[in-house]
Amino acid sequence: MKKIYPSLLIVFLCISFYTKAQVNYLLNTSQSVYTNLENGNHPALDNPKPVGYYEDDEGFANDIPIGFSFTYNNKNYTHLNINVNGFVTFGAGFTMDVGTRYNTNNLKAGPKQNDDLALIAPLWDDLRLLNNNGLSYATKGTAPNRIFIVQWDSASWHYNLLEPAISFQMLLFEGTNKIQFIYKSLNGSAANAKASVGITTCTKCTDNFLSLNSISNNTGLSGVKEYNNINTKPITGTLIEFEPGKSEMPTDVLVDAYNSNEMKIVWNTTIVANYDYAITTSPLQPTTFATTNNKTISLKNLEAGTQYYVHIRTATSAGKSGWYSIPAKTASKTVLPYTQQFESVASPNIPDDFAIANPSGGNAWKTIALSSTPPYNKAISYKGDGIKNADAWFILPAMQLDGGLTYKLQFKYRISDSLGGNQKVEIKLGKMINNGMIAWQTIYKNYKINQLKFKDTSMLFSAPTDDIYFIAFRCVSEKSNTSVWIDDINVNKIKPLPVKLLSFTGIKENNVNNISWQTTAEYQSKSFELQRSSDGINFTSIKEIPTKAINGVSTVTLNYSVTDLTPNLIDYYRLKVTDKDGNESFIQNILRIAGQLPFQIKAYKTYPNPASNVINTIVYAPYNTKGIYQIMDSYGKILITIPITVIAGDNILQADVSKLGRGMYYAKVICNIGGETNAKAFIKQ
Repeated sequence: MKKIYPSLLIVFLCISFYTKAQVNYLLNTSQSVYTNLENGNHPALDNPKPVGYYEDDEGFANDIPIGFSFTYNNKNYTHLNINVNGFVTFGAGFTMDVGTRYNTNNLKAGPKQNDDLALIAPLWDDLRLLNNNGLSYATKGTAPNRIFIVQWDSASWHYNLLEPAISFQMLLFEGTNKIQFIYKSLNGSAANAKASVGITTCTKCTDNFLSLNSISNNTGLSGVKEYNNINTKPITGTLIEFEPGKSEMPTDVLVDAYNSNEMKIVWNTTIVANYDYAITTSPLQPTTFATTNNKTISLKNLEAGTQYYVHIRTATSAGKSGWYSIPAKTASKTVLPYTQQFESVASPNIPDDFAIANPSGGNAWKTIALSSTPPYNKAISYKGDGIKNADAWFILPAMQLDGGLTYKLQFKYRISDSLGGNQKVEIKLGKMINNGMIAWQTIYKNYKINQLKFKDTSMLFSAPTDDIYFIAFRCVSEKSNTSVWIDDINVNKIKPLPVKLLSFTGIKENNVNNISWQTTAEYQSKSFELQRSSDGINFTSIKEIPTKAINGVSTVTLNYSVTDLTPNLIDYYRLKVTDKDGNESFIQNILRIAGQLPFQIKAYKTYPNPASNVINTIVYAPYNTKGIYQIMDSYGKILITIPITVIAGDNILQADVSKLGRGMYYAKVICNIGGETNAKAFIKQ
């Protein structure tokens, strides 16, 4: 009898370290002849612990000489360790306190040991040999073409089955460094089988294994999913071969941007090569693919909310590399009206149709359980970790929006306590999920969330053009341990604008701003509210003007005007329209009026270009003044604003651009007393 398990609950804390590459091997399969290993060496098997574990069941032999130097995944080995349970390792040996560490197959994590072990598994399962002589090894042939063979002979495919079910061998080839598995089927049962077959390089690394989904000539291979339930005996003579890749693998394969139906994939290599690529719904490496000479691909016409797998490999005159595979899921898509109350979500999970991003690390948004008293049973929460400033996003599913129409976003918010001070939340609108949501439009900003009870809020917004958009909530607070809670999100289309705007213009005259607009049609309109802003984002009301349309209805041109008696040097204006039912809409045209420049400030150079972390601009001013140094994207959206003081003569201004995504940006200086430089372009790499 074996495996007397102590009645203890053992909890393992698993920490994963992410690497930059996968296992560079190619798969070949064929049908061959199984030849028993004759006159092999029978290693002395160590006596495993605890009591009830036997050598023919959980035994192993450490530090077995290969007979030559074998290169495995770019490392050279002359010895290895053999385990009765159908696998070998390189490096540190097995230990006698085996427990279930060696019979529980897991290519993703390797044996449960502290060391990082390279591992080869022709048939890793809870096996048992007829006797200790069932395990043998030998080095055959002459240099430089020797072959090292390990044979598991007459193995039962479960520890408590008596009749042998399978024999198999692992072969290592000198020079070529190929790995082969070959099998012989016997009469015994495989009723309790659940094996893993493949290779791996590190017990503490993810994405460093290759796993077969069967033992057959048409088997598939995956570097992102382990198939650990193989239970069908192979045909005798089935040959599986892992051949080292002939070229360097791609590295740093990642999804650079995506939405509900497309993705942009980027990667790196240090060699000049072509690249085979494929996107599939299977984690298995592809058999059909396309080819490109770029290090970026755009994949279109994908299905929303679908789990895909992207596969990339290099192709040079020397041959192919192994496939680098990553999982990549498209964003979910919804229809309006959209509602999320978080009640059907199991805490701490987020809703399945959400996406989350956390560019600077720290905690992420999660669902929490609140008071059991309705209606606030659950909410989504961001809790600061007290170490980093918050930069955490949750993104609603994609929505088809019509350009120019008005939409309403409603939600509730509060904070958990007052210890962290004001919490800061932004809401942005964008088309592609990317690092930092570059080129997204801010549609809401609240930098003073300090309510200890939920507060209802709503806002109106519109999309510039007909397209698929995302709405993202972003916590950008300073470091603290306070939580922000969001609940009861609703998005819906509201009635079309009650007016048709012909023009919205303005001019500065005699130190006042004269603003005017014309409508060509009005329906159920009640009033206009002119709002002003100094930054184009945060607006305040200046004046409310009643409609000139009789009973709110007009089909002729109507003229309106307002004089702003206290303008700034630069002002932005927008119109809010209210209809007779009280519905409010913002006309998206934003008017900018700037005063005359009293002096000329010049920008000579922006460097380095391209930039990685910091960008510098050399400017000349005729005398001392203050102003702002701005970084903008290619759409003119202001991303960074830094207060500055310049002195007469040359000045060097500096901005931290390390958090910006790759692309083209512009640097510009605007002075308080007037004057601004031309925008200087630079590339962020």
